[in-house]
Amino acid sequence: MLSSVILLPFIGAPAGLLARLNPRHLSGWLMSLVPLSLFVVFCTQISLIVSGATRTEVYPWVPQMGIELIFHLDGLSLLYALLVTGIGTLVVLYSGYYLAGDAGLGRFYLALLIFMGSMLGLVLAGNVLTMFVFWELTSISSYLLVGYKHESPEVRRGAQQGLLITVGGGLALLVGLLLLGVAANSYNFADMIAAGEELRASTLYAPGLLLVFLGCFTKSAQFPFHFWLPNAMQAPTPASAYLHSATMVKAGIYLFARLYPALGGTALWMYTLTTIGAITFLFGSIVALRKYDMKAVLAYSTVSWLGALTMLAGVGGHYAQKAIVVGILAHALYKGALFLVAGIVDHEAGTRDLRKLGGLHKDMPIVTTLAVLAALSMAGVPILFGFLAKEVLLKAVIESPLPDAARYAVLTLIVISAALGIAYSWRLIRSVFFGERRVDPHKHVHEAPFGMLLGPAVPASLSLLLCLGFLPMVSDLLAPAAIAVAGEKIKVELLLWEGINTALILSASAILIGLVLTRFERRFETTPSVLPGWLNADKIYDASVSGMLNGAASFTRVVQDGKMRTYITNSLLVLLLMVGTPFLLFGLNGLTLPSFEGVRIYEVLATLLIPIGVFGAIRARSRLGAIISVGIVGAMVSLFFVLFSAPDLALTQLLIEVISTVFLLLVFAVLPARFTYHAGSLSRVRDGVIAGLVGLLMGGLAFVAATSTQFESIAPYFMAESLPKGKGSNVVNVILVDFRGFDTMGEISVLFIAVLGIYGMLRLRERRGAEQQTTPAAHNGDYRASESLEQTDVGDLQPQLTSRNLESNP
Repeated sequence: MLSSVILLPFIGAPAGLLARLNPRHLSGWLMSLVPLSLFVVFCTQISLIVSGATRTEVYPWVPQMGIELIFHLDGLSLLYALLVTGIGTLVVLYSGYYLAGDAGLGRFYLALLIFMGSMLGLVLAGNVLTMFVFWELTSISSYLLVGYKHESPEVRRGAQQGLLITVGGGLALLVGLLLLGVAANSYNFADMIAAGEELRASTLYAPGLLLVFLGCFTKSAQFPFHFWLPNAMQAPTPASAYLHSATMVKAGIYLFARLYPALGGTALWMYTLTTIGAITFLFGSIVALRKYDMKAVLAYSTVSWLGALTMLAGVGGHYAQKAIVVGILAHALYKGALFLVAGIVDHEAGTRDLRKLGGLHKDMPIVTTLAVLAALSMAGVPILFGFLAKEVLLKAVIESPLPDAARYAVLTLIVISAALGIAYSWRLIRSVFFGERRVDPHKHVHEAPFGMLLGPAVPASLSLLLCLGFLPMVSDLLAPAAIAVAGEKIKVELLLWEGINTALILSASAILIGLVLTRFERRFETTPSVLPGWLNADKIYDASVSGMLNGAASFTRVVQDGKMRTYITNSLLVLLLMVGTPFLLFGLNGLTLPSFEGVRIYEVLATLLIPIGVFGAIRARSRLGAIISVGIVGAMVSLFFVLFSAPDLALTQLLIEVISTVFLLLVFAVLPARFTYHAGSLSRVRDGVIAGLVGLLMGGLAFVAATSTQFESIAPYFMAESLPKGKGSNVVNVILVDFRGFDTMGEISVLFIAVLGIYGMLRLRERRGAEQQTTPAAHNGDYRASESLEQTDVGDLQPQLTSRNLESNP
């Protein structure tokens, strides 16, 4: 069942291409059936998970290595799956209206459903290798979504930046997970959790954990890797609402929660996550108050809350595990609604700039109501679900095992960040829906259609309704998720009122301070940043990428100077370094001297002719003499194949020799008949040393392969299994096309790519030749084309230009 629900979005994704058909908005209703059906399937599993059971599916993946494809459904993965499919249903429906006039809507659906399937695979994966495959798929598919409007340089930059940051972090994550898997002797999450104490005591724990931190920090936009998320707001608003409220940015939080029973509880875990999360929490709140774009405000508020969730993963304690799952749900509800509201405002008013909006409550009363509900929840105002998330957050820190000084510092930071949250939530709502109307008077602003309103209406309404009599049901749903995070039985009971306590007092203080800050919001907007300009993370990223590209260009100019001799020299030096070093260190063990008993005189003569041919090729003064000398070497190799009963290889070798000789003769026919030496004596000595070392290395490798007893020979295996498994008695052929079939395919692919490159260069040469032939005519005053263009009415060209633009912009 689990594998089927993961595959369904991938199977249904191509159907999105039918969105080209009219009416366009109906495609949203049809495509939303895919995530809706998955949401219903997961709802049917709630009773099973709440009862304490789980569902697991195991499929063999690499049985020889003990690697399996495992999918596992428990409380935590169910919570994420419900958010992925539930919010996904609303986003897909919303997209049909938001992008109804966009020619690329089908392409957007395709990428969106691929991302949905990838996210489901990530949260349902039962081992780290399966999870990592889907982790990288989310990065690739999100790149397609962010770069949807790829005609814009800013969009391409935002998409590329997000891809580089998250994929780079993903590589670190892979190494970390492999180290932890080696320490736990298993890559399955269940086994790693069971081996928690052994894992934490391993010498691989610290390096593995730090690499996992790096991967999760980049994915969940933690400081100092936060900058990619605001730049990813170049994506269409439905993609922003989906990726940055309920799914992709919470992947790192998911992994923290999933691995907490195995890796949590140590000082390294606690202080690293608490510190980075707290800094991100405060930093995001401060920057959100200074932005003017609606999506930028929401992006930095997302960064802030992701920091809070990371901090909760670090502080530890049962309240923290409850607070994580409550915070994940609360944020998905109010932030998904606000992103979709921002899209409606942009769609109707034509701008997201807070300085160009205002007074829209008269034209959009329903949208205003939904925005106010979601913003109040984001601000943590009673009696909304966001308030409950903030209360549990405060209780988690109060009850945490942190030292007193650290606990008080974190509580102070939470109060400040929450107060700033009040301020930027108020600023967002006031600037858009109230105050002076600054929208273009010629713009007809009106209420959004039902299909668009449904998107923000459901999560915004749930932010209120869940606190009005449904908290016991929510507690039952979230309890299995909290148990999965804690790794043990804990009780989850959410109450809107628990009396006057420390958490309530701190929460009320944050609200009061936030209300005071709303009186000074304009000062926050105009106050210059206290950080120096060079400390801008975005600029540091640009400088790093630019430096890397410049370094690569400089290195390329050094190693690729257009001379074949340089290329060969560099390739051979790398071969000596990468192969020769380990060969000298580890390859000379277990050598045995060969026995010369039974060697025949003609084998000795054939052997001696090979170095004679090599020496002749080196000393040849004419190109024809060099070709003949090289041919002697090939002929003697063919003779050896015949002597050792390999006629097929002998024929192959002879065929290669004939073709090579003909080819060299054709090429050398247009070159001088004799060689001309331009290199100095030192260069020739250097080349001779390199050639000699490479020859010794290759000869040594062949000798070791034939005589070493360090490893058991694989020849008996191939000889025994060639016929039963490869269905052939010719062992060499079976090795090439069966046992090493992928290697052979790779070699063929390389040759094919080389042929394409040669063909492209030849075509480029032809094009340049044609341009050189037409250039003189242009210089002689042949301006007939431009004259005919000037005589053509611009109106006659307009339909052609329009259709051409549409065709190039599918």
